[in-house]
Parts: sequence; C-alpha cells; structure tokens
Amino acid sequence: MLQFCSGGIMPGVSRAESVASHDSFPKSVDTVIVGGGVIGCVTALYLAERGVSVAICEKGKIGAEASCRSAGLIEYLHAAPIKMELIARSIELWRGVGEIVEGDIGLIERGGLTLFENASDAAAISSWLGTVNGLAGVDVQILTKEAVEDLEPGVGNGWAGGCLQANALAVEPRLVSTAIASAAAMKGAMLIQNCAVRRIDVHSGRISGVTTERGEIDASNVIIAGGVWSPALLKPLGLNLPQLMVFTEGLSVGPVDGGPRIPVSSPAGLVRQEPDGGYMFGCSSGVVPVTPTVLRYLPKLISISKRLEQDIRPAFNCQTFMHELRAHRPRSPAMRSLFEENRIFQPEVSGRFSDKVYDDIRTRIPVFRDSVCRERYSGALMTSIDNLGVVSPVQGIPGLFLGTGFLYGLTVSTAVGEALADLITGEKQKVDITPYRYERFVDGSALEFYP
Repeated sequence: MLQFCSGGIMPGVSRAESVASHDSFPKSVDTVIVGGGVIGCVTALYLAERGVSVAICEKGKIGAEASCRSAGLIEYLHAAPIKMELIARSIELWRGVGEIVEGDIGLIERGGLTLFENASDAAAISSWLGTVNGLAGVDVQILTKEAVEDLEPGVGNGWAGGCLQANALAVEPRLVSTAIASAAAMKGAMLIQNCAVRRIDVHSGRISGVTTERGEIDASNVIIAGGVWSPALLKPLGLNLPQLMVFTEGLSVGPVDGGPRIPVSSPAGLVRQEPDGGYMFGCSSGVVPVTPTVLRYLPKLISISKRLEQDIRPAFNCQTFMHELRAHRPRSPAMRSLFEENRIFQPEVSGRFSDKVYDDIRTRIPVFRDSVCRERYSGALMTSIDNLGVVSPVQGIPGLFLGTGFLYGLTVSTAVGEALADLITGEKQKVDITPYRYERFVDGSALEFYP
C-alpha cells in the first residue's frame, strides 16, 4: 500500500570517521573517481597500488552517505546465481583489505548465522541452495535448533533452526570507507572532500576531465561511483541510468554481555557486534520513495516488488519527488549545483522501522531485553531496476566507467573496485563482468530481476 508523507529527506550528518583531505588541488590526474563511498575508495586503493595517479572528488565527506549506514554484513543468502562469482571474489578480497589498511575496519570473520522461525524458512533456504550448489563461494550449512544453540548461545533458544554461511564476513561501516581511503592516500591517491563535480567533461567524443566547484581537473578517465547521485551525474551526457532509492533505518545499542559474536539475520532483524561491544540492529524493511524514475518503470517494478525478500513498500513524499526532478534538470557548471546543496544525503528518521526492529529483537533474543538504544539513523540505498548493478565502461564515450547501482554495495565493493581498476589499466578481468554492462539498459536487452 502506498504511504503518503513517508520517505522524506533531511540535512545529513556523517556517521563515518573523519579522514584528511589532500592539501592541494590537482590540475590533472590519470583518473578521477566521482564519489567517496566504499566502492570509490576501494577503486582508488587498487589504482594507487598500480601506480595510477587518481583523485577522489567527494561533494561532502568520505563514506558519509550509504556507506556508513549499511548493516555491515558481507554475505550472499538468497543471491541469484548470476551474482555469485562477483560476490565470491569480493569476499576473498575483503580478507586482504583487512591486511592492507592500517586502521581498524571492525572485520569479523566468524561467518553469518541466519535464524529460522519455522520449517518454511528452512525450506526456502534449501530451495535457494538448489540453485547455487556447486558455485564458487557458496559455503552454507543447514542447522538444527540444537546446533544453533550450540553454535551461538547468544541468540537464545526460541528458534526452529538456522543456517551458517561459513565464509560470510562483517565490517564496521563507520570505519571502513575512511580506513580504505587513508590507505589509498598513503599510496598516492588524492582525497578531495567538500568538492562537488558539477560536470563530466567530454572533448572530441572522449573523456577529458571534470569541472568541480573548485575548478577543472584534466583526466583521461572518470569513474562514476556516486551512489544515489549517479543518474544525475550522467544525465547531462545523454545517458539514462535507471536506478531506484530504498530508504531504511538502523540503530545502535550500548554494550551487552553475552550477546552473539556471530553476525545474525533473523525474522526480528539483523544483529552485528560493534567494535566497542555495542550492537547494530538492522532492518530488512524500508520504503521506495516514488520518484519520476519509479513512475517511468512502474509496470516492471510492480512485478519486481513481489519477488523481494525484504518488506519494501512504496511511499510518496513531495519533497523527495521534487528532489529527483531538480537533480535531473540541466544547470550551467558556473552555477552552484544541487550536489553542493546536498553535501550529505539522508532520509528522515521516522522511527517506524527502527522502533519495530528494536522491539522485536529485544523480545525474541533475551540477552537484549534490557539493551539501551544510543543512536537511530537512516540511509538511502540504491539499486538498478534489475537489482544487478553496473560495473562497466560506457560504449561511445571512451574513458567513462561506472561502478554503481548495487543494493548491497558493501558486499561486492572490493570485486567491483578491482574490476574497475582492471578496466582502467587494461589488465585481465578476474570475473566475468558482462552481466553488469551499462548497455543492457539501452540496447533493447530484456531485463530480468535478480534477487
């Protein structure tokens, strides 16, 4: 059912740790990355390691939007088979990232536990396993009720069973982007914060650089890793990127003795231990704000919504609707851009979803019964309309590359960053990125929906 007045936006505040910007402004680099989220930061790290001169232009602060508001889980339950090669590679690379960066990223290498409420939950996982068994990276074991209690006493004994993704990981979203960005800077990458890119510059049919609020940067390559802003960045180039936003909420509670050490997904919500002993409670529900893009693809989205594992509902808010209209209107690069007016994009915190997950987890997992909420926050995730994402060059504009549209961008970010670095340097791709090509949206390809 459509909700009205829900799905609004508000002035944003970063949850991420701070990282210093570069002292000077570059006149030219080999590659400009537009967007300082986790995908942009990982890509910068891999390029800098290969000796490529690279600058991240971030309109606000590194890691301040979706990247610091995710649940922090790196896992693959229910993922479509077509996604598994990229996910498996990313999980492999995440283990190495923890060794490369000097700062703490809150890496948890204990797997991921999913709890079942009844036999139908187990049947659904068994059915999904039948589609991915034998694929690289799939390491899932179905657990009895007793096995769940033995493996993780912290979840209590009120569950019908569960499953363990033995190779799943977790990180602390508030730490990860800035830690990776710092590592990239130590290897030569330039971090330019509070510097919005107003225009992607094209000369003689190919990329020539970017125009920012601080001036121009000449570059042979530009990578768009702008999250919810990617479509607006591409629109002036005549490129249509059909992406949707998903607004969700989370919360953090103070330290709890005896809580689960393994990250948990349950019908009550998501649970991950934070570095200080507190816990993140995450929602598997949210809203899709109705925007012009949603209306344009409404027939397809109606069928898509029926296949989502999450409780995702449409919501109309006039402010959010008009925000997308304004974002896609042309402006002179000499004018202050919408990017500068929205340094940190943040949905309103209604409490509707976070209140429910807080109550449900405290009710279903006894160790949290007396836990105290210390923070509520919201985040704007994004996804391509087929829920697959894009990691791709753009045919017809040499030097332009995309890394965006991943609903679970944290999970795939390291493999996406590696793939983009391989595209820039001409190295052989480690995985097949053909399914993620941009041109599928414009060449008449039949689009499917991928869980």
